[in-house]
Amino acid sequence: MRKHEITLSEQQALARMRGGSALVHMHGKPGRHWFVVPGGSVTDTTADRIRRHPAVLCGKDGLFPQHDQTWRMQSFVEPPAGQPPQTAA
Repeated sequence: MRKHEITLSEQQALARMRGGSALVHMHGKPGRHWFVVPGGSVTDTTADRIRRHPAVLCGKDGLFPQHDQTWRMQSFVEPPAGQPPQTAA
């Protein structure tokens, strides 16, 4: 991690996500990284807890099924045209 990067706590990350930010899974050197965009990075443990939060839904945007790359608060997920809104599991 670079000096100027901010690592958010779970509470800070969720607060950002309640304002519209997304949790994003990215790959780079030396491996995978989690970011709340905009906001800052989060640890693997924090990302796992956020993804299990009942109000957080995956973006279903991965290259392969069940390999999602973005997660948002349910209130910011728009359903595809003609489909009812998703509900958190």
